[in-house]
Amino acid sequence: MLTPEQYLQVVAERVVRSGGRLNTVQIGPVTSAVGLFTESIMLSTMNYCVVAGAYPNIDAATLQQFTGMATQHARANVQGTIGWTAASVVICGLVGHVHPDAAQLASAKTSNQFGGETRMVAVDPHAGMTYAFTGGKLWGAAMHGAIRAKLTFCFPQPGEAFQQIQWQQQQAYGQQQPPQPGPGGFPGQIPSGPMPQTGPPPAAGPAGPQPPHYPPPGQPPYGR
Repeated sequence: MLTPEQYLQVVAERVVRSGGRLNTVQIGPVTSAVGLFTESIMLSTMNYCVVAGAYPNIDAATLQQFTGMATQHARANVQGTIGWTAASVVICGLVGHVHPDAAQLASAKTSNQFGGETRMVAVDPHAGMTYAFTGGKLWGAAMHGAIRAKLTFCFPQPGEAFQQIQWQQQQAYGQQQPPQPGPGGFPGQIPSGPMPQTGPPPAAGPAGPQPPHYPPPGQPPYGR
């Protein structure tokens, strides 16, 4: 079963893989993985701040409070002037047992903000669900398409995250495998492939005298 810690590993790996700057920040009582991105969209600078932390029981009040503190941290790391040349987008997620009110809050349509956007995410690995608003809005279609893509990539469904963990473990296990048997193989095994050379081939030189060739009994010698 996927644990919250394993899910956070997936989030951190995806932040780095997509070009984000990853840090560990203490936000309230939660030690959080924080990824910062800066992208240019429609002649504007998009400042993304992806925040993810594990918490045992997530209700609406906890998610709201955590998102508020994460937003304050994100606003302090914005490049540019919010609203004119830059937008600040905070995608804030908690991972743990999600209560129904937290799931409803995370899935609700976000309100319009001047020069920014905040998205809440609640992930329940035990239930196999990620709750977040991924719909569109009538204004800023390009902006919201980019936000939705960033959110769904950094906060995948738990089933997708579990598959990634399994794949990474298989890759690590394959690299630690002992060397396979050589051409000799196990007793009774038929060798396959070219046989290894035990030393360099002898240097080619002038041909020496050939040994005499004797014909089989009853046959004349060659050339006669």
